[in-house]
Amino acid sequence: MNYFPTFKEHNNSKNQLLFLSKKSIITFEEAFSGVLFGLVAPVKEYQLSWHLNRVLKFGLKRRDDLEIIDRKKNKTSSFSFYHHEDDLDKWQVFVLSNKYRGEFLVPEIKQADYLLMIRGEVSEVQAEEIYSKLKSIPVIYLVVKMDYEKLKSKRNLLVE
Repeated sequence: MNYFPTFKEHNNSKNQLLFLSKKSIITFEEAFSGVLFGLVAPVKEYQLSWHLNRVLKFGLKRRDDLEIIDRKKNKTSSFSFYHHEDDLDKWQVFVLSNKYRGEFLVPEIKQADYLLMIRGEVSEVQAEEIYSKLKSIPVIYLVVKMDYEKLKSKRNLLVE
């Protein structure tokens, strides 16, 4: 399944494209620094965010939904989107729903209900600590560390 969001070229860089969603701008960059987890958690996104805020000491807040337009099907899908900025570690934390009415934000990982993406410098020790804490949350049934670079739909995950 291919998603073709509408876009326009950004004049500042040849390697960046700007994608427009409801009120969020998605920026495509060639390099990703951070960690990505797929989460199986059969709960509402606000419940998952509450648990993540409590256990990982985040301050996730709801943002406008991320919209992906599939021109072949003439269909728009909306995915819930939570965001937190960690000033101490200089991280940007995103929680995105992966499913919307039979459509997937990242079709390669259909099993994941949610994606937890942390952009910034995350050491292996920090990634393992986050992984362990995620596994300790009772509403999360499965946690899988994903290789961002191997995803075909990685463009759908670069949110600003």
